Amino acid sequence: MYLLGHLGIGLGLAWLLSTRTRQPVDYRLVLLGAILPDLVDKPLGFLLGLEARLWAHTLLFLGIIVAVSAIPRVRGLVYLGFGIATHLLLDLIWEQPWIALWPVMGTAFPPGTLDVIALLAVLWTNPVVLAGELVGTGILIAFARSQGITTWRALVQFLRNGTPSPSSSV
Repeated sequence: MYLLGHLGIGLGLAWLLSTRTRQPVDYRLVLLGAILPDLVDKPLGFLLGLEARLWAHTLLFLGIIVAVSAIPRVRGLVYLGFGIATHLLLDLIWEQPWIALWPVMGTAFPPGTLDVIALLAVLWTNPVVLAGELVGTGILIAFARSQGITTWRALVQFLRNGTPSPSSSV
């Protein structure tokens, strides 16, 4: 999955679950969590000559975030953990158990190289990846419209608070 797929589908799942509870959701943390594993691991993989899924793609990383969210002062990190969990699900991380279960199956990560052309080719040749990007984009647009985030001012307000402002909700 790529950027829009991770962001949109992660946000969409949080949005769907938020309709089942009265608890306000900090969607900023969900969105950050939905891309955090790639924000951490892709640059590190490039710099270290390793593959692009490293420490932030592990269940250990997710577990640490969720455990820390039990501390009352940082309880909101549970939304970050939710976003990370959606990222791992969309990446089908169970297909790489040596990554998901790190360090249980060993501490070494496979070597890798950054091939931007190959990354772009996957977007156009893999229908699942392309569908994920289209679905993610659709969810992002639907969320923004339904929450009244249709102006720069409303977007800035959302980015400041993490939740759509009550007056902007449609």
